[in-house]
Amino acid sequence: MQEYLMPTMKKQKTITILNFAGFKEEQVPLLKRAALLSLKSEKINQYNINFIMISDIQIKKLNAKYRKVNRITDVISFLIEPQTFTGDIYISQERSKKQAAKYGHIWIKELVYLTIHGVLHLCGYDDYQPQNKKIMFEKQDNIFKCLFS
Repeated sequence: MQEYLMPTMKKQKTITILNFAGFKEEQVPLLKRAALLSLKSEKINQYNINFIMISDIQIKKLNAKYRKVNRITDVISFLIEPQTFTGDIYISQERSKKQAAKYGHIWIKELVYLTIHGVLHLCGYDDYQPQNKKIMFEKQDNIFKCLFS
């Protein structure tokens, strides 16, 4: 009987990192769930994403510098390395609190919504054209409902 040796295959290390800076410790578990559900919906298994809470002034500067839009926004996303799905998502603390009050829900729900929104931007969704916005918001609303229904 002849023996066949199988070539050894190197197992590729999967990077799965979610970092949260500037958020309250008790907010992080739900925000991680929102991010993971968003990534799973897009079949993304390898990722390295930093979520950073910043001020209105800081996010306005990022918006002006990188998007050439001189205004405050609630969330801005940057896909830094597509192959490893590495990116940064910045969320404005003041703007997110104001939006929570405007929409009549608690702040953590707004942060969850913005977390989902930011991840979908990293995935290539945009909300600049009406048709694209409709697709993106339907997707993010469905993910949000999975967490709060």
